[in-house]
Amino acid sequence: MAMGPVRPTGFSGVASGRPRRGGAFALPGQAAEAGAPPELAAAAATGALLALQDAGAAPPPEAPASRARRRAGQALEELRGLQLDLLRGATDPGRLDRLERLAAESPVGLEPELAALVQQVRLRARLEIARRTVAQL
Repeated sequence: MAMGPVRPTGFSGVASGRPRRGGAFALPGQAAEAGAPPELAAAAATGALLALQDAGAAPPPEAPASRARRRAGQALEELRGLQLDLLRGATDPGRLDRLERLAAESPVGLEPELAALVQQVRLRARLEIARRTVAQL
């Protein structure tokens, strides 16, 4: 389907001295739709631009408690993977690196119960890393 050039509608009165109507666009052979007043159209366009900017924005920072829970869960998954590796007789060299990164961070400002649980997971992860390191020597 061949399309002709897109032409602005509503500007024909500019040259004749008539006031300018809305700035809608129409394809050749189509009449411009009678839309909202220009003020509403401008507000809608501004809203659309803001929505596009928000869509590309970085996500809001994660709360320390939810970040600590997520990282502790990931560490537990890596520890479970170490168990499975031991049972299979295979090792994943990247697993210890991931576990070490997860155990390295010590979150602050957590509720005492959550902080104690996170510390226990970190301790277990560091013990497993030490065991694997000594076993490799």
